[in-house]
Amino acid sequence: MIGLNNLWKRKPIVLIFMHLMQDLDIVLPLLESLKQRDDLELKVFVIDELLNESPRINETLDKLGIPFSKVSRLGVLTRLEPNLTGVKAVITASETTASPHKAAYTLTKRANRAGIFTYTLQHGFENIGLTYFDEVHTVDLIRFASKKILTWGNTSLLSPQIPLETKQLCVSVGCPKYISSNINEIQIPKQREYLIAIFENLHWHRYDDNYRQNFLSHLEKTALSFPNTTFLVKPHHAGLWLTNRYKGSLPSADNLVIANPKLPEWEPFTAPAIIQNADGVITTPSTVALDAARMDCPVSVVSYGLELSNYAPLSTINNQEDWTSFVKQLQLPEEKITAQNQARQFVDKNIISGDAIARIVELITADIFAKNTSKGKLITVGKYKNG
Repeated sequence: MIGLNNLWKRKPIVLIFMHLMQDLDIVLPLLESLKQRDDLELKVFVIDELLNESPRINETLDKLGIPFSKVSRLGVLTRLEPNLTGVKAVITASETTASPHKAAYTLTKRANRAGIFTYTLQHGFENIGLTYFDEVHTVDLIRFASKKILTWGNTSLLSPQIPLETKQLCVSVGCPKYISSNINEIQIPKQREYLIAIFENLHWHRYDDNYRQNFLSHLEKTALSFPNTTFLVKPHHAGLWLTNRYKGSLPSADNLVIANPKLPEWEPFTAPAIIQNADGVITTPSTVALDAARMDCPVSVVSYGLELSNYAPLSTINNQEDWTSFVKQLQLPEEKITAQNQARQFVDKNIISGDAIARIVELITADIFAKNTSKGKLITVGKYKNG
């Protein structure tokens, strides 16, 4: 009887699962919030190979006092790990039918069969299955297993191709990511008057050779044209196109630095850590544009003819003149203010204002405790649905 009483009094478990390097940034604020709850028990599971690849994850969780357990990818895919006993909610940072998300998708399907509430977070501005599709991630292939998909903005901003069955799962809550890198405060010493951060993203298969070569050629020419400016190139830490996959000549100049995330000295330098030290950002189409804009940092998106209307009113780069013009703009105070205003408008258009973490926690607790309300009175978060 004592054992049954203890079981009855046990707090509902909320399980957060991480399997990709970029997962930490999206779930970290949620981890900190759930850790403070007295009515829930937080369990965190991380793929073991991820901890080997990124010491930052282990160090950050330890620093915040958030216990976590290792699981193997094979264990998750074979449905042996993690243990779901007592779990009432499973939250993933990135989950779809796409191959890189297979572990999270498998875990979510398993949780669904066990009657557990399942949620996944919009993990990027360019989020396959939500905000865009391409020739690899096609509309007929990408689906979600989670019962609720928590999005950053109004669902009217999602891709017009999004299937109805996916759109019906979406709940607009805002962006849970920290605006700045307040966990790892890293200062990048300025050896020159200005610092421009250059980002290349994960999905290089969406660009043709002309786009790639223009990107590299124009970057080098721009660096040579502005000796008073450091150009710091940050390859995506999962894609590593420039440092691992690209086999041609790298752009070169005395004031051009390529931060290889595989090297220990660069591994802690996340996008937010770099942006908070930069005078401006140039990026391929990616979440970095939104990250920079949220940090009030001027940003321009490399287009080369791509349809990027969803990035308006940010400036776009289509030729060498656009590279030069943007860098010049950052060195003129009045024009820089104009670029910052564009960034703020971009944020206002794409992210619901307010406390996203509070909304997410409210939604989860409403689901978990709804069955325990004696009169059937539910906490509602319906005002957040569909924007």
